[in-house]
Amino acid sequence: MPRRSPFKLHHFPRRITIDRSTVYRWVQKFGPELTKRVEKHLRRASVDWHVDETYISGSGKYRYLWRAIDANGQMVGFRLTARRDAKNAKAFLNKAIERVRQHPPETIVTGKAQAYR
Repeated sequence: MPRRSPFKLHHFPRRITIDRSTVYRWVQKFGPELTKRVEKHLRRASVDWHVDETYISGSGKYRYLWRAIDANGQMVGFRLTARRDAKNAKAFLNKAIERVRQHPPETIVTGKAQAYR
C-alpha cells in the first residue's frame, strides 16, 4: 500500500500572506521527510574528513560548534554543545560516522581544512 504524501493539503495559491510561525511549523513537519528524500541524491562523502570546533555565541550564550566536512567540501555533520569534553566529541563523531555508515572516514584531519577559507 503506497504511503500517503505528507505534503497533501498543504499547497497554497501564490501571493498568500502567511505568518512566520506557519513557515516554522512547516519546517518542523516537513524537514525530516525532505531530508530523507534528498540524502539519496547527495554525493557520497569522501573518506578524508576535516574536523574542527569553534566557540560561537547564539541567543546570548556561548556554545561549541563541532563540524565535519569531507575533502569535497560537503558537510558531513555538526553538533552544538555547551561543553567541550571527550563525551561530546565522541558523540559528535559517532553521529557523523553513523550518517555515512557505508563509507566511514579513513583519515580525519583536525586543522587547516581547505574548505574553511
